[in-house]
Amino acid sequence: MALDELHTRRLATVSNLFDAALDRMEVVLRTAERSVAEGEPLPLSLEQTRVLRDRMAAIRTRLHESLEHFSVRVQRPEPKQMLVAELSALWVILENSRPERMTGFGVEFDPGDKLDWENLVEALLYETDLMRSTVLRAREEA
Repeated sequence: MALDELHTRRLATVSNLFDAALDRMEVVLRTAERSVAEGEPLPLSLEQTRVLRDRMAAIRTRLHESLEHFSVRVQRPEPKQMLVAELSALWVILENSRPERMTGFGVEFDPGDKLDWENLVEALLYETDLMRSTVLRAREEA
């Protein structure tokens, strides 16, 4: 069964986002298991970890079956696209972290802290912009 192009794109996007999130969750579970090997307590029981992995596998299976059912071919973004997307998301987070945009928290920055915070945000924005420029330049050279 074929979907409308917009619906196809949405299902492909959902699949990509779920894959990325499930990959990140798997990293968290592996990191937690390694910490147990180093003597730290496991934040989840072995049963909880097993259930999570089973549910994650079920989600992947369901998504894969749905992609086949609707004849959707998922194209993974190329690494450069992923880097630009991540850097763009970081830029938005940093812009929203400026002191003047954090007035909804009801607590004002101490003047010294405010300047330090602004300097931190500016430095991170600068580094993020440099990284983004590097990736975009590489894209043009390819």
